[in-house]
Amino acid sequence: MKPIRPLAMILLATLCSGCVVLGGGADAGIDETVTAGIPPQEPTTPPDQASDQMTVRNAVSAADLSAADGEPRSWANADTGATGVITAIAESRAGDTICRTFQTSRQRFDGIALYKGEACTKGGGQWTLTRFAEGQ
Repeated sequence: MKPIRPLAMILLATLCSGCVVLGGGADAGIDETVTAGIPPQEPTTPPDQASDQMTVRNAVSAADLSAADGEPRSWANADTGATGVITAIAESRAGDTICRTFQTSRQRFDGIALYKGEACTKGGGQWTLTRFAEGQ
């Protein structure tokens, strides 16, 4: 008779655990409210790429377009180790705004990429990179 008793207790425990699981949910005080997630953040420019962008902007703004039209211009950023060649610089003017569109390569330890960009100034001569996007 003793061997039946432990078996009965295991069976009783198994049956009772099912009752507990089935009894859960909204009645157990669980908050099932659905909330919105965190909104996506705008992508930010990594610091090394921002440094390269400033180097390219400076090279584009300092280029003497009358000296050697169409000649590639090299750039190098000692802070990041990136180098590149700026090609196809074209200048346009609208009032006191000067813009230069360009193409550049960017070589680094992680690979080579091509970018298209635009740097503009308005009035006081401060150049701003208004576009810098990877693509051919």
